[in-house]
Amino acid sequence: MIIELDDRASSENPRKRVKLEEPDRDTDEKPFQDHPTLYIEDGNVILRTGGTLFCVHKSLLSKHSPVFRELFQRDAERFRGLAHYTMEETREDLEVLLNVIYDGLHIDITDFTVETFPTLATVLRMASKYKIQRPCETIVARIRKQWPASLADHDALVAQVRA
Repeated sequence: MIIELDDRASSENPRKRVKLEEPDRDTDEKPFQDHPTLYIEDGNVILRTGGTLFCVHKSLLSKHSPVFRELFQRDAERFRGLAHYTMEETREDLEVLLNVIYDGLHIDITDFTVETFPTLATVLRMASKYKIQRPCETIVARIRKQWPASLADHDALVAQVRA
């Protein structure tokens, strides 16, 4: 004999387990991970990319980037009591950009090498996208210095290296 249980059966059969509601998926229970260095306790805005949360200062980002300034003028969802924006960048790209902003727009890399070029390329790409002028100007100036465009400047650099 097969007995089908439906909604009526649950009220008629006291032995049937009551199905518990699933937890609300929009709470802090999501599998997010706070960034180890760029989740700043006194930050006032959360940027999320993938499963990583960056808690940063809206005023600092707005000061250096008109793109962030415009983003922060839009309505935002709330998460952990703060404005929350979902970013399209990868964790690594957003991390590089935020580190440059928090380091005073200073880039610690002095020479272009195979090891440093990917980071500098990311800084240049992200700073260009977010319209942050100083890092772009610094990197372009370093490129021009290290790889001169004129033959005379190139020959002078080669002579300097050989000496």
